[in-house]
Amino acid sequence: MQPKVLLVLSALVAGLAYAQVQPCFNQADPDHSIGNYCFCEGDGLCYFPGSGSNDCNPTGDEFPCPE
Repeated sequence: MQPKVLLVLSALVAGLAYAQVQPCFNQADPDHSIGNYCFCEGDGLCYFPGSGSNDCNPTGDEFPCPE
């Protein structure tokens, strides 16, 4: 395959993956000792904040959502 085609396909796959997760919002439940985490409306899953901060764009690893 030509490099240009690979670049376009890579961008398309990355865009679809991003669109399925976002928007994600920072949440916490300090009354139950739950610190910051990201809840994503796009897939209904929870993630650790990404990039070593409390930011949800990008998200970190997925984990089970708190009850």
